[in-house]
Amino acid sequence: MGSETLESLVNGRLMSGEASGSDPGNCFVRQRGYRDNTFERVELIKQLRQRLPDNIRVLQSISFLSADECLKPIKSDILGLAHLFTEDSSTLTKIDFQWKKLHHTIWTETSNTLKLWSEVANYRDATDENPYHDLAEIALAALSLPHSNADVERTFSNMNFVKSKLRNKMKLSTLKAILTIKYGLKRQNTCCASYELPSDILRKIGTVEAYSYKISAREPEPSTSHASSSTVVHTADDYEEDWDAITIE
Repeated sequence: MGSETLESLVNGRLMSGEASGSDPGNCFVRQRGYRDNTFERVELIKQLRQRLPDNIRVLQSISFLSADECLKPIKSDILGLAHLFTEDSSTLTKIDFQWKKLHHTIWTETSNTLKLWSEVANYRDATDENPYHDLAEIALAALSLPHSNADVERTFSNMNFVKSKLRNKMKLSTLKAILTIKYGLKRQNTCCASYELPSDILRKIGTVEAYSYKISAREPEPSTSHASSSTVVHTADDYEEDWDAITIE
């Protein structure tokens, strides 16, 4: 893609230089134009390299996980990508073995990469075990990485929109919960105005029952005020664990 971009950018000048090649008197002009185009091409290559992410090789190796590539009998080695997620030798051996026998199983989702690896992660054999468990974990972890700087910049833009100057004391856990809800609703093609919370979640909102597991696990503390001993203290973990209980359907 980079070479095609460079060719399209300098194609105009090269074509104009070739058009004047029939006149011998323009030899010096053509040579100077060629040198200028060469320097311009080098500068364009430098700019393209600055815009490419540092982990370009990692992103290239992720292409091995595509539905067309991973189901081939002869495919590229997966260990280079697996080393980025684990260093355990036994786990790497399992991943390599599972990768080599992946095409032996008949899969239904062979046209969509994400659906294919979701099927691999949920696969069960006759013993109700997943023989591709380690491989599926590595594949889903790699596919969940942001593959372009635009995704990361968009997330930071949303973060700055949520945590503004007026709300600069917002905790990280609260910010994380808001962004998780926002992107979760977006994946479901809905919004906060039309989404319906489950009835059991609505019933627990504003009640002690929502944090009953926290109260039972917490040791009672002596109280020096007239406040009730059942007063709930909202911590950062409360908001994170509450979001885990919400299932967006």
